[in-house]
Amino acid sequence: MYNLTTDEAIFTVIDLETTGFHPERDYIIEIAAIKFQGNVEIDRYHQLVKPDMDFVPQHISKLTGITTAMVIDQPKINEVLPEFFKFIKDSIIVAHNAKFDISFLNYNGKLYLNKTLKNPVICTDNLARRILPDIDSKSLENIAFHFSIPFKQRHRALSDAETTLKIFVKMLQFLEDYNVNKVIDIIRLSEGKRINDRMKRKKYV
Repeated sequence: MYNLTTDEAIFTVIDLETTGFHPERDYIIEIAAIKFQGNVEIDRYHQLVKPDMDFVPQHISKLTGITTAMVIDQPKINEVLPEFFKFIKDSIIVAHNAKFDISFLNYNGKLYLNKTLKNPVICTDNLARRILPDIDSKSLENIAFHFSIPFKQRHRALSDAETTLKIFVKMLQFLEDYNVNKVIDIIRLSEGKRINDRMKRKKYV
């Protein structure tokens, strides 16, 4: 998987909406993923999730537009995770501020399925810090603006995943111009590591 080119690899862009920042005491209320290969969408997944607290805090509803009424009849995360983990299996995960999303998925995966994600992960936030140093803010909204990508609906999982996908495709096109087209190199860049190939040592390294 690591040695595939970016055209050969299967990527899954994910995004979560939650009731807060801490996996141990907050809950996933929406989960979305878009799977693609060679810049072509293969499949997508979207599910609202009923939190264990049985309601969505008012400040979260104000931020996301997700209300208690919208999730009250939805499945809980223990019902959703098996299907979602199956959906993202054998793909490379892409997310903006991936550490946040992975922390919630791993905490709940360990709690309910006794397993955590083993997928390679690429964080578009971290990648932006390497290849877009002139952009002051690396927020999803700001990077979308930089690439002239319309941002339909902030703080909704599917909309954010769609925007992240478009941003990631732009990043791959940018890196292709610098002869960076292997999954392992993209991951190394997103982790702040150097690429050894001299031909690839240009302005983003």
